[in-house]
Amino acid sequence: MPKQESFYDTLVGELDAMREALPADEGGSFFNRAMTEQELVEWLSFQAYYEKRAAQFIGKWLADTPERDAFVLLAQQVEDEGLHHEYCMRALERRGVTSIDNWKPEPEWEEWIDVWYPSGNDTIERVASHNLAGELGACNAFVEIKTRVPDDVVKTLDRIIPDEHFHMRIANTLIDKYATDEDQQGRVRERVNRTFELEQVGRVAYNRRMVNLGLADPGDATPPMPG
Repeated sequence: MPKQESFYDTLVGELDAMREALPADEGGSFFNRAMTEQELVEWLSFQAYYEKRAAQFIGKWLADTPERDAFVLLAQQVEDEGLHHEYCMRALERRGVTSIDNWKPEPEWEEWIDVWYPSGNDTIERVASHNLAGELGACNAFVEIKTRVPDDVVKTLDRIIPDEHFHMRIANTLIDKYATDEDQQGRVRERVNRTFELEQVGRVAYNRRMVNLGLADPGDATPPMPG
């Protein structure tokens, strides 16, 4: 008798289906062009910002994580995110950028990363949005971008990607263990779906930023995603 699909696996399948349903240019718009040096600096700055914020908001979750196993796993993840920030900063330093203090994220990124991700009410909501939907999207993007970046950045990604898979396994463990009734699973699914929507809006904002910086033609920008 075949093994019954877990709730986590069902969610991953739904995310994959949503990604496949995107028009081709929108589905890959965040990382769909060869990287110039200036755009690479922009992308690394975004990634450094993202990783630092992840370390910060996951660190804050620990004060309100009653599940012992979740506490240990998320504490390990905080260290990972801090190291990822450092790896991205080292890649920036090799390009003459020593600080991103004056680098300003797009409003859509702040809504996605600074507001939405920290907002989960409990452990299953938090890991559903960030560790499941967010880290799955990040892994897909890293794989796509590896052929478009220099060797030193490929090595950086090769250090980060295994940790992202570990973070997804955290979501797998905690969602399947603690999201066991209809209400819990409904809340988890809502978080996953909203995260996917914000990710697509973030991709459009990235294209707009590249146009505004003169790094892409206006015709390259994708239309706003329906939210």
